[in-house]
Amino acid sequence: MQVDDKLICKLLVGHDDPRGMEVLFNSYYRPLVLWADSFLGDIPAAEDLVQDFFVAFWEQRAYARITSGNLRGYLFASVRNRALKLLEKRDPLREACGELNENAEVEDTDWLTEEILQAIEAEIEKLPPRTREVLKSVYLDGLSYRETADRFSISIATVKTLLVNALKYLRKVFSGFWHFRFE
Repeated sequence: MQVDDKLICKLLVGHDDPRGMEVLFNSYYRPLVLWADSFLGDIPAAEDLVQDFFVAFWEQRAYARITSGNLRGYLFASVRNRALKLLEKRDPLREACGELNENAEVEDTDWLTEEILQAIEAEIEKLPPRTREVLKSVYLDGLSYRETADRFSISIATVKTLLVNALKYLRKVFSGFWHFRFE
């Protein structure tokens, strides 16, 4: 049963009714998790992100500013923004090396680390030129999104989109890497 956004907003805004939050959660939790996962590529992280969003949404009374006409857009935009902020804080090279250290059962991992870095560099070179430049600017040169946007005369939103696309590609390429190497 599809619940109407008007009913949810009426329960939340008009009555501060916790049942409104329950209906909202039941209606939107799964779609928002899938949306967050499309950015993060990590279902548990997406679930945590959406749960944290709902808690903040209730505690900060964010629902008081929402109308039924913009509820869906607000929810999806908020989750997207949280996912992008989380991605901004992640360093894929550091994560890859950390995962290597967790999964490796050999004493000398220097040759494996070098092999992984070479594989990552090779895949980065396969990215479209602008995507590659933006990825290197943020993760290798350490520039902020704003500095990268200024460097290439593009918007911050374009920087974020290119990074999301690059990271999705790299995750897809390396998704089976650890299992292949260490199991």
